[in-house]
Amino acid sequence: MDVDSASLTWVLISAALVWIMIPGIGLFYSGMTKRKSALSLLWLSLMTTAVTSFQWFAIGYSLSFSLTGSRFIGNFAHIVSMNILNESTFGAAHIPHIAFYIFQLITTSSQDNLGITTAPEQIELIERGSTINNDNPALLAESVLRDLFCRAHLNNITACVQPILIHLDNHAKWIPVDFPKYIFSEIMNSIKHHNSYLIIELLLGHLEKHFHQQDTTNIKTSIMNVIQDCMVFAAANTGAGSTMFTGISRLLKFLRKSFQIQYSSNDNSLTNNQYEHEFQTAVINGIGDFAEKLPDFQMMEIMQFIITSLATLNQGYEETTNDSKDATLKLQLLLLKTVKKVAATYQTVHRRETSTQTTFPHQLFDPLLKMLSAPEPEVRLIVLEILQSLVDRRQYSDKLRKIKLPKDISQLELPTETKANRLFDIAFMKKFGRQFLSQLYQCILMDNNTKDIFHATYCLMNLVTLEAGDKDVLVDVIHFCFEIQSNITKISDSYGDLHQSSQKKSSRVNHHSIHALIAAYFNLMSKLNGIRAFSHHVDEVVRNRERYAPYLLPPTAFSSNIDETIPYRIPKDCLFSQESVANALDASGHDTSRFDREFRPEPGMLFIY
Repeated sequence: MDVDSASLTWVLISAALVWIMIPGIGLFYSGMTKRKSALSLLWLSLMTTAVTSFQWFAIGYSLSFSLTGSRFIGNFAHIVSMNILNESTFGAAHIPHIAFYIFQLITTSSQDNLGITTAPEQIELIERGSTINNDNPALLAESVLRDLFCRAHLNNITACVQPILIHLDNHAKWIPVDFPKYIFSEIMNSIKHHNSYLIIELLLGHLEKHFHQQDTTNIKTSIMNVIQDCMVFAAANTGAGSTMFTGISRLLKFLRKSFQIQYSSNDNSLTNNQYEHEFQTAVINGIGDFAEKLPDFQMMEIMQFIITSLATLNQGYEETTNDSKDATLKLQLLLLKTVKKVAATYQTVHRRETSTQTTFPHQLFDPLLKMLSAPEPEVRLIVLEILQSLVDRRQYSDKLRKIKLPKDISQLELPTETKANRLFDIAFMKKFGRQFLSQLYQCILMDNNTKDIFHATYCLMNLVTLEAGDKDVLVDVIHFCFEIQSNITKISDSYGDLHQSSQKKSSRVNHHSIHALIAAYFNLMSKLNGIRAFSHHVDEVVRNRERYAPYLLPPTAFSSNIDETIPYRIPKDCLFSQESVANALDASGHDTSRFDREFRPEPGMLFIY
């Protein structure tokens, strides 16, 4: 019988397309499982093809397509593929028998691959299950649990999890937490990764149920510890989605409710407070550990979400007592510490090339700036430390955490790496630097500032100047320092005509600290930028202070024990001269025209894009 070339061509093309589809099936199923399991699933697809091909070669084809067999099954005429090459064509198909044989072989292999619906984790279970002895119920139960959740789909996961939660409740198995942690770690490792957040959502709902039942706090803490482990697992495998932001919002509400319970409950026993504190710590650690596992851009989104949630959490919460005010403050501090923890780990491979506007979206920068003028010093300190972490790209902060006056700045061992100016960063500082300095101006003049706040402010001022690497930014910060010096000098002069009080004494300590801060900043910037006349002027003022006013230099300036004989008015030779510094900057090519304009803080101004 003649061979039909068109039919032969079509069969061979079809066989080739089906052959290409086999690895495609493996890739398709790899996309439906965890990344670490993709290679295992591709290997499964390859092995299925190999085993099926051998079976087809040995007996499968003969039983399926022997022309001399019965109506239902073939015979052994083509066992181990005998007589395939001897027959030129197959039936009335007008194609070589070998072409038909190859086409059917490839089609059968692809059909077996399509039947693979088990994840690699299930393969492990099947292999392990073959060695499990029924005499060991623990291993058998683990195998059944993992196999159940391997096969569970989105619409029936809830039905699988709810009985577990009920069992843990009814039999008091939440404490100790090791057992529920073990159970849910097995579940999280068994389910498809895109279903991870459903488990977290079910646990959050169960935690809310225990809040309504007013259960013992240590039970809620155990549930939260399980949620924390599940969140870390989900972050490492899938990142943060909109569902997870909803979950974090619920956790923040639980946190607020815990503070309300702690400060409004009639049972203010040490044990109850300890349980509430443990629960609050578990929530904060859960959010922080979750954020640390995310990509950098999602870490920024988490920080924005927490910062913007502060105002929402305080809405409708009447602070009628000191206890309620303390609860609000502690809640705010805990959330800020969470942001600080995330900010400290904010690292990227290209972080040094990341623009300031990318690092500081206005949804994050606006609330942080507002909190720089918060009345509580604890809040201001944490905000300053958060800003340090986000601004610092070259690890300067480790060398600039303390206010010092080294005559040789090489003692600071600052990183010597240089970088090209990022025009976008400079534009950002020129556009928004005024708002930043306005808020910093109010922060630095607060009467209840602590030594740590002055150290943090000094570090942040240096970081902003060094990271911008721009002459105009340097001049702006120097002008800012002179405005502060002028302000506190006028206040100190006015104190000389008034009777001293404890409040004035506190203000004097702060003013001395500010003078020391400015001296340290001028000393570092003049020497680091090689402005010789500026550096000579700083050295001269420092020598005068060492002789006439050592209380204006670190570390003496930070002492709370003020000598009553210290005059209120500061000798002129112990103050920095704006004219001398401006002349030095002019001579080194800096534009000092802005010194002629008065610095006017505008605390209410926000970013407008």
